[in-house]
Amino acid sequence: MKKLWTYLEENIEELLMVLLLIVMSLVMIVQVVLRMMDHGLTWAEELCRYCFVYSGMISAGYCIRKGVGIRVDALYNFFPRPMQIAVDYIGKILTTVVYGYLAYKSIGLIQTTTSISTAMQLPIKYVYAAVPLGLGLGAIRGVQDLVKFTKRLSEEKKEGKA
Repeated sequence: MKKLWTYLEENIEELLMVLLLIVMSLVMIVQVVLRMMDHGLTWAEELCRYCFVYSGMISAGYCIRKGVGIRVDALYNFFPRPMQIAVDYIGKILTTVVYGYLAYKSIGLIQTTTSISTAMQLPIKYVYAAVPLGLGLGAIRGVQDLVKFTKRLSEEKKEGKA
């Protein structure tokens, strides 16, 4: 059971994004086939759009975990190593704080939304829930990244590399 939790903790974003991609692909294939027979699904495009939104928001945590972010490397590489560490640390803290703050503030958006989607008749708050979910995952992954970064720095310091 512990292996399952470890696997899910390490791969939850990938699993969710793959699942959403599979759903989008299958629904669009069915939609194309049915349209060729003059019987389209009224809700297919809307479902795919919502899956795409969830996939995009979930990717926030995935990008942090994989260390994929925006940085101006040309300037960063000119800094001495201690300055690079400081810039990395400050960037990780800011990213985590911003994701956490936006996740928290986006909950209010969900609570005030009362509209219904056109084709699926789904409350839009379920679609908007992608925002705190994705940003919350991003904040959690940001905290994990900060802990790993701090541990790595302390190990490098012990070895005399930093």
